[in-house]
Amino acid sequence: MGSVIDLIATIVTVLSLLAAVGYGGYLLMISSVASKRPGASHLAIDARKRLPAAGGLALGALVALLLTGGGIPLDVIGLLVGGGVGLVATNQLQSARKRLAAPPH
Repeated sequence: MGSVIDLIATIVTVLSLLAAVGYGGYLLMISSVASKRPGASHLAIDARKRLPAAGGLALGALVALLLTGGGIPLDVIGLLVGGGVGLVATNQLQSARKRLAAPPH
């Protein structure tokens, strides 16, 4: 039973780490592209303002992943923290895409 919980917690926390790193990467990409385009400096500034939160989410996901190396109680805590971080990272990524993405032509 313990190994099943450990496996599930590890998978959830790895996915949350991927979501947090993906969010940070998206912000870096938007910031880089927007800083090169005339008239898009406000998008670069907005993306840079969101970067500390993305770093915090990645750190939280990493801590959750480290927690899954313990026993069952730590696996459950890591699962909850990782799941929460993953949900927040996914929601923030969707929010950033809506706010920062260029409108279709």
